[in-house]
Amino acid sequence: MQEDIYRFSPDDFADVVKNNSSFVLTTHVNPDGDALGSEIGLAEWLRSLGKHVKVINHSKTPEQYFFLDPENVIEVHDPAVHQSVIEAADVLMLLDTNDPERSRSLEPYFATHKQTVLIDHHLYPKTFAKREFLDTNATSTGEMIYRLITAVQPKLGGVISKEGAQALYVAIMTDTGSFRFPRTVSATFRMSADLIDLGADPVYTYDKTYNSSKPSRILLIGRCMSSLKFHYENKVAIQYILQKDLQECNAIEEEVDGFVQFPLQVSSVVISVFLLELKTGWKISFRSKYEYSAAGFAQVFGGNGHFHAAGARVAETASLSEMLQRLVATAEKFL
Repeated sequence: MQEDIYRFSPDDFADVVKNNSSFVLTTHVNPDGDALGSEIGLAEWLRSLGKHVKVINHSKTPEQYFFLDPENVIEVHDPAVHQSVIEAADVLMLLDTNDPERSRSLEPYFATHKQTVLIDHHLYPKTFAKREFLDTNATSTGEMIYRLITAVQPKLGGVISKEGAQALYVAIMTDTGSFRFPRTVSATFRMSADLIDLGADPVYTYDKTYNSSKPSRILLIGRCMSSLKFHYENKVAIQYILQKDLQECNAIEEEVDGFVQFPLQVSSVVISVFLLELKTGWKISFRSKYEYSAAGFAQVFGGNGHFHAAGARVAETASLSEMLQRLVATAEKFL
């Protein structure tokens, strides 16, 4: 396991914000609550300082998070529209992933932009950004942004608006599994309480995030459960969804979010793997308990993440049976 990394200088952050006027924020493909909440929370605060901010992502915002962005501030990357905007910005920021490749179509800009900034909490960061703000012990990128903002507010000012507070609250809530994952500590609740005082609504945000599924998602859960197999004395659980399941349930890929968590309800399970067939290749989600490393498992398949929560994408066109065999064989090594 990698040692915790802490490169977290509020003074450096204040310098970046104070000495630049235009910012472009982006995140990883298929953004989750932490990615989107971090982008919106930081963008709202920067705008309160009079900064010009664009949020540009490779992927569309998942429907369950539309409530965070009612004004459609987040734009989907279009090179014809955005290339000149990104190149002209004073700062290009990557949030909630430490590998620019995961920003997909925005990756080339990080190799050429004059000032790149990384804010992230995942293990095994790539070296690419001119400024890094890293804390692999943080619960979420949203937590890090809250800490950075509140640390520099006495010097720079600005406000965390109601919309920004709600976004940062969702970032923390989702990446802590509603405050039940490892690294959730008393300070996590204090930050969340502050964000509630600033306008975040915990009941509304939970309902919108977790209770806004379509019938297609419930049908997919049934398909996923029927695929579930246990291995190695019920210590490893592997399940999958195929493209034909999506088509037959009239569902989209984003609706499988969270499926990997279900088998962890079984007391004996220490490693849970969820396999999603993409139009080309596979997406794999890993979760683990105790001393077992989901990140280490993901790295075997070219992925990364947290110690207990990670993911990978496999571009090759392997069959389902081949992927399952590889996963089962690899899981044995992690036991």
